[in-house]
Amino acid sequence: MFKFIAYLKSHKNKSLKREFRRDEEGNPLVEVEIRERSEVIAPYKVDGKFSINSDFANMLDNLGKSLTPKDNLHFNLKCKGWKQEEKQQLAGAIKHYFFNSLIETERKMKSNIKIFWLMIACSLLFVAGLFVADYFGAPFIVTEVIDIITWGFVWEAVDLIAFQRKLFQYEFDHDRVIYNMKITFN
Repeated sequence: MFKFIAYLKSHKNKSLKREFRRDEEGNPLVEVEIRERSEVIAPYKVDGKFSINSDFANMLDNLGKSLTPKDNLHFNLKCKGWKQEEKQQLAGAIKHYFFNSLIETERKMKSNIKIFWLMIACSLLFVAGLFVADYFGAPFIVTEVIDIITWGFVWEAVDLIAFQRKLFQYEFDHDRVIYNMKITFN
């Protein structure tokens, strides 16, 4: 027990931070070498647009976790033997993938707000029910059950707006950094 507390004390002021090389503008620079087109481009098109495969998307997603929302990532791809058209398709595929991810996260955030208001409405409904039960002299157990249900809805509303919304905002900022990154080719 005491070893665990000592461990926490020794690590509380140390924050982990990934150090990136920087480009000429001071932005974090990541260089990735791609040997074959099939390693990054998915074998299908969606609405006439290329998409990246899941392994490449996971690599970009993992990379984005170490960036802050203020970072302007510079992504330099080394694609030997690629035509200019193929390079542009790759850049578009990356943007397309993370644009869809931004849409999904924004939808989650809007749904989160709607459910928050639903929870508030339900808690107000149960508060009204509590007053009605008290007014008509309902048994103690009934008023306690209504009270517990009311607080359950209130807590769920607080959880949605205070905790889950922050996670969705983090996810949105993370995807936005990747979507807005500068892509260059060598």
